Amino acid sequence: MADLEKKKGEVTYEITEHIGVIAQYPNNWTKELNRISWNGTNPKFDIRDWDEKHEHMSRGITLHLEEVKILKELLTDAQLA
Repeated sequence: MADLEKKKGEVTYEITEHIGVIAQYPNNWTKELNRISWNGTNPKFDIRDWDEKHEHMSRGITLHLEEVKILKELLTDAQLA
């Protein structure tokens, strides 16, 4: 029963596409935009900080394709200066 509980709470991930680095920090962590499959689901766009080996991560934000399209429009329309 203990093994079942452990597997229930386990989160798995696979970076299916590395899109780019948004920022790099002195501790060698990077803020990245990737497509990630969480627990075997369809990949989503994901922004979060990662260590060098992609073994540890910070909290981040995960977006579906439609949400990324809306974000792109909002950023295109925004005055970013």
